[in-house]
Amino acid sequence: MGINKKVIKTAVISTAGILLLGGGIWFTVGKLKKAEIKVYSMEELSQQMWGETNNLEGSVSSNVSQEVRLMDKQLVSQVHVQEGQEVKQGDPLLTYDMTLVSIDLEMEKLNKEQLTVKKKGLENELKNLKNDKKNMAAGKKQYKIQFLSNIGEQQKPEEQQKPEAPSGQEQVRPSGVYKRLYRDITIDKTEFPNDDAIIENAIPYSGKGTKDDPYVYICQKGVLIQGEFLNQLAGFDASGNRVRDPYYCKLEVHSENSFDGTLQAAMILDGSTMDRAVEASAWFRTRLGKNEWEEMLPEEDVPQGEVLPELPDGTGDEVSEDEIIDSYSKEDLEKAIKEKEKEIKTTELDLKEADLKIKKVEQELQGETVFSTVNGVVKKVGDPKKGEIDGEPFIIVESNEGVYIKGVVSEVLLEKVKPGQIIIGTAYESNTFFDAEIKEVSPYPVNGYQNYDGRELTYYPFTAYIADGTGLKDHEMASMELPAEEGEVSGIFLGKEYIRSEDGEDFVYKEGKHGKLEKQPVRTGQTFYGSIVEIKSGLTREDYIAFPYGKKVKEGAKVKQASFAEENMF
Repeated sequence: MGINKKVIKTAVISTAGILLLGGGIWFTVGKLKKAEIKVYSMEELSQQMWGETNNLEGSVSSNVSQEVRLMDKQLVSQVHVQEGQEVKQGDPLLTYDMTLVSIDLEMEKLNKEQLTVKKKGLENELKNLKNDKKNMAAGKKQYKIQFLSNIGEQQKPEEQQKPEAPSGQEQVRPSGVYKRLYRDITIDKTEFPNDDAIIENAIPYSGKGTKDDPYVYICQKGVLIQGEFLNQLAGFDASGNRVRDPYYCKLEVHSENSFDGTLQAAMILDGSTMDRAVEASAWFRTRLGKNEWEEMLPEEDVPQGEVLPELPDGTGDEVSEDEIIDSYSKEDLEKAIKEKEKEIKTTELDLKEADLKIKKVEQELQGETVFSTVNGVVKKVGDPKKGEIDGEPFIIVESNEGVYIKGVVSEVLLEKVKPGQIIIGTAYESNTFFDAEIKEVSPYPVNGYQNYDGRELTYYPFTAYIADGTGLKDHEMASMELPAEEGEVSGIFLGKEYIRSEDGEDFVYKEGKHGKLEKQPVRTGQTFYGSIVEIKSGLTREDYIAFPYGKKVKEGAKVKQASFAEENMF
């Protein structure tokens, strides 16, 4: 895109401008020695971008070849030509069997749906994290279970749903909160009045059974523990022999007996403290979640006539309330919020990639039949049963009449170059003007080239047909123009030297409330000429921003509005 040079008012790092950049930095840093940070109007800093004329280059040729290659997962349904056959532009060459491509399309759409659901879940988790941050600031002790994976790292949702279970237990999420922890429901010979507990072998909610990452079981207050549960925790077999390393587990009580409730009490069980096996069918009581004035175990939960023993000495170590509250600091919460925001951004990028894949597969479906782009003779036809061999084209058609342009188009302009499009060109040597029609843009890229700002770009071959080639010389180079975009391009365009990045987030420093500097996140778009960035959101033309470098440039610094024009920088 072109720039209205009369309105460039910023200390731009331009293609002319290493010295200008150096001067700009020197000027700004010098000014930062004062107590106030100067901010400049976006009305003054923003650039005007105008519709551009996009140029292509290629060479004139009276002899071109059309090469048809078999794309991945595409099978040939029918070949319409044979070797030696003459064809005209638009004649069908072959038709693909698109069954596998259609399956790919459905898979890509399913992947996008899953990513959309994942993004929504992450956004809800981020909302909960921010709510907890507010509660922490207000002095409320409310922390979700997802922030309290005891000693280890926070687990991913898929790990929480499919934790490793001891003794070959099927790896599934528990179906409810446990009132009793079984490890063998076949030896339960007792009856528990008023029982609404889940009768199943206990499955951990998360964890790996190690000291740093113990199995986590979500339980009710005063949970009962089966002897066989303790034996397996300690690594004892049915004969009482220790046959493997002991496990660690953590019992947690949440508000409302909910997986997502606030953590109220916790207990660590260490199997290594047991020096011998206990009676497998016995039941052991706990104090988990009991206040001092509460009974140890409600009478209705005790089997009639039984007095249940407490856990073996040293096996259970209840986590104090202070440890629960302090286990997630303000700094940890900030870190969790940033990690969640980063995960959301990654998912957003995955969604964009999924959209591109869907678009690509849909384009493949539209190309079910391949047509000739030249008037010529079929020089090669492959065997549909063998397909493409050693990367060689499946069909080759060589032109025998007409004049063509052969060139390449960069990935930046690829979407603007379409078959059927008319382009205007000028041949360099003969100085002949001509009109050409784009006949083909190959989906197969050629080797990349370095463009002017150092980026590696991918280029794709294209062929255009010149109906009237009078005056043109074979093999001479030509320049062509795509239809120009009209008028000024709307939006905000800012010199990249005013934009900084941190943890994958772009931001500027702008004048905020009470005349103080604040960090403002921005969403950026395309970069033009290596130095001008499109601002999609985060700034308006009414904002004032600062040059974002220097020791005193930080949030809370006092600002002063200034103007480049008044300072005679140009």
